[in-house]
Amino acid sequence: MQAYREDHMAARFPHHYQVRVEGGSGGAVISSPPRPEFRGGPPVEFDGRDDWWSPEHLLLSAAGLCLKTTFEALARRAGMAVIAYGSRVEGVLEKTPHGIAFTSVEITADVMVGEEDAARAEQLMQSAKQHCIVANALKVPVGLTTSVKTVALAPA
Repeated sequence: MQAYREDHMAARFPHHYQVRVEGGSGGAVISSPPRPEFRGGPPVEFDGRDDWWSPEHLLLSAAGLCLKTTFEALARRAGMAVIAYGSRVEGVLEKTPHGIAFTSVEITADVMVGEEDAARAEQLMQSAKQHCIVANALKVPVGLTTSVKTVALAPA
């Protein structure tokens, strides 16, 4: 199976991405213009709200969407028509000896292609899993740069 090559990308590497996360103690607004803003915060399990996108849900969404877009790119290069694609992503968050962490992420994907492409679709899905940028990023450390600002609070 052919690996990703830089000459297949619309833009040369490196690619740079940026999002903004802004808010006080009641959740946050996530933005990256020109995309629509959305609200996020902790999940209910961490005293958040069930109508917020949580970091946990966003991580699973990113893994699922990355697999889909990687598969579609490989299928397009292979000249294979994808009639339909759907997936469910489940993650398990547990206490581990190193702290709270996802201990598993499982993606169940349903792909519809023409009969003649069944075996090729399975091969392309395996290749997409191998080349999924988000899944691969879960294997590396996450860097953190912090800027702390202060504000004087009025006495209670």
